[in-house]
Amino acid sequence: MTTGDGQGGPLAPLGDGRDGTTGRFLPGWRGGPGNPHARRVAELREALLGAVTPDDLAAIVHALVARAKSGDVAAAREVLDRCLGRPVVLGLVAGAVVDDAEPTVIVVEFDRGG
Repeated sequence: MTTGDGQGGPLAPLGDGRDGTTGRFLPGWRGGPGNPHARRVAELREALLGAVTPDDLAAIVHALVARAKSGDVAAAREVLDRCLGRPVVLGLVAGAVVDDAEPTVIVVEFDRGG
């Protein structure tokens, strides 16, 4: 990744526009070519947005909520993730102080009609 002068001295700049010591791009260097699929993804996204109306979206959401209410766990997870956000997993850092406050718990019960 880096090239030296052969004498143990400072590292020379790399041939790809990066600094030989830090690996960072040098000022004025535009970096890489970017995402080669970005243009195609943008075209597909534009086509999707043009094909789906607000009424279509409302119907899809109502159907998803109905499935969630009937006990479809995957549908319920999707609705909750979209409405409340995905659950955050917290890890403890060495030396961190744990607060004595009670965690918030959301309990969801499904009536399976039985």
